[in-house]
Amino acid sequence: MSGKSFTRTIKELSPVLFGPATGPERVVYEVRRGEVDKNTKIRYDTTTIFPGLLGRELPKTFGHYHKGVDFPELYVVLEGRAWYLIQRPQKANPKIIEEVYLIEAKENEKTIIPPGFGHVSINPENKKLILGNWIGTGFEYDYQTYENLRGACYYLLESKGRQSVNFEKNSYYEKMPELAKVRPREFPKELENLEFLTKPEKYLEILTIENCFKRM
Repeated sequence: MSGKSFTRTIKELSPVLFGPATGPERVVYEVRRGEVDKNTKIRYDTTTIFPGLLGRELPKTFGHYHKGVDFPELYVVLEGRAWYLIQRPQKANPKIIEEVYLIEAKENEKTIIPPGFGHVSINPENKKLILGNWIGTGFEYDYQTYENLRGACYYLLESKGRQSVNFEKNSYYEKMPELAKVRPREFPKELENLEFLTKPEKYLEILTIENCFKRM
């Protein structure tokens, strides 16, 4: 794949981790960014999240919001099983989260990250997770808000040897709802042309939590 590629190591993720990650330095995930399609203005990327706990925390991406335009994203699980922790902050105060969801997606399932939500991708399995995603252009990534608040509003911590997961609230936030678990609904036919990635204002009635997900 052409375009820019980069990796994130344990050290680079340390500002958003629950606690220190012991052991040797290693790559936690790798992103390969494709070229922007000149006609659609859409880019296709892949992300590989490698197995291995970060201290007690499940392996994850750094987390980001979108600056400027609240563009959605579209993910597909190419290999493994994915969790996405998405959160919508109060515009006046990012320490107050108004909505937060944990999305579980299986291989070949597509997941929409709705406009206005920041997100973290998480690998809950003891094997690598490979994600593909389509995204529009014309915005900047905001990693700083996640760094300032030491990650998302919840940490996902292993318990009983991966037999269960604990959801620990992040004390850097002032307020957040209880975490709701959801699954992606079937991908809407109205969105198959992917125009919603660059012109979300035309599809806001579809790009809602209720239309994109079902409760677990």
